[in-house]
Amino acid sequence: MAVVKFSVIILVLLQQVFSIYGNCADFDGLKNCNDCIRCGGYWCNDPYEAKRCTISRYDNWCSGKEESVSYLTIEDEIGTHFEPKSRVRTLKVGTDDRFTINYPSESKQPKVELVVNSTQTSNFRVTNQTSCYDGSCTTTIKTSPDTNFCTVTGGPSEYFNVKMSVEGIKEEAVMKFHVPCACACSEKVEVWSPVCNGRGNLTCGVCTCKQGWQGTFCENPICEEKRGDVPCTDSARNNIECSGNGVCGPCDKCECFTDREGSRYFDKNNYCEDICMTVNDCDDCFLDPRPGRCQTCHFGLFRQSYNESLMAQKDDLNRNLWVKCNGTINDCNYVYAAMRDENDETFFMVIQSCDPTQEKQAGAVSVTLPIVLGVIALVVAAAATAGYLMWKNRPPPVPMSDPMYQNIDAEDCTGENPLYKPPTSSFKNPTYGKW
Repeated sequence: MAVVKFSVIILVLLQQVFSIYGNCADFDGLKNCNDCIRCGGYWCNDPYEAKRCTISRYDNWCSGKEESVSYLTIEDEIGTHFEPKSRVRTLKVGTDDRFTINYPSESKQPKVELVVNSTQTSNFRVTNQTSCYDGSCTTTIKTSPDTNFCTVTGGPSEYFNVKMSVEGIKEEAVMKFHVPCACACSEKVEVWSPVCNGRGNLTCGVCTCKQGWQGTFCENPICEEKRGDVPCTDSARNNIECSGNGVCGPCDKCECFTDREGSRYFDKNNYCEDICMTVNDCDDCFLDPRPGRCQTCHFGLFRQSYNESLMAQKDDLNRNLWVKCNGTINDCNYVYAAMRDENDETFFMVIQSCDPTQEKQAGAVSVTLPIVLGVIALVVAAAATAGYLMWKNRPPPVPMSDPMYQNIDAEDCTGENPLYKPPTSSFKNPTYGKW
């Protein structure tokens, strides 16, 4: 058991090591710029170049599209005792730098100490060799960063420093070595690049494909299943590819159109079937004019009265919610509208049929009743207006000074006033005075 545990630990450690450093021995297996530079290679940003990463350049390779890495200018500074006192160099992974430092010394074997530190790992080599003659010494220093110096988290500019001190000399010599560990182009990403056929992002000339696609330019689909010998057609219904609402795409699957009437309802998992085809499967529901759910349909299908204003409804993408459809039942042609809500329930309303009075009976109340009431209101308003005008324009009353009142003679007082009608008639009582 202990041996097994030890083996597992070793495998885990090895896995971690390779996940951090990668395999720099196989340049053909390096698929991105950072790995190539990290392993000491040269990278080509041209996606059409057959060999993207190489350990050494050759003629006609990656003309004008090689990824450039930053190189620091060589700088040497002469000190009081050391020559040079400081140095700045750029080193590629896997290459070395050899240089000498001269200084005076009374000892033929002076004690030389080197202190090394780095921004990355300690995977670099620094060696020195000293020789003295006639009061002068020379120390030769050789430095080289190994192929696993850079980690996968390394940036375009990493460093390691070497500080040299000699016993008896208060001055120090400092050497700074810059090591490129990544590519500057890695920070520039072209999202859904045309180079990647719109199916991936382009970085340093490499396509990172979205799920379901692979290849240098994301041109090859990753097919997990196929529909059979007759792809993209529903043999139970017709032989039209993708129901006429799409095209047969990669992996023998339908790619539905998105810019056609009713495309919001195209079912990509069912040969791009549209909502009209779905509703027509439940044609018995058209024979019952009553609104409500159709009990004979195998899915949630509801009938409602026709309302023309609903036909103008749009979704967030400015697509019609209601789609016009046609169907035939018992030699009767139907024109109807259908829609599906967020609960996956389908609604339809008949526009025309062989019996239009039956179809618009329920909707007639909502349409004609307001019209009738409106007409009645207009008639009443017109009558009220005419009555008011007649009252306002009536003739004025006759004044008391009018001659027709002044020319009444005395006999007229015993006679009958033509302007006055008594409420009762006069008559002679034959029994008057006999009691």
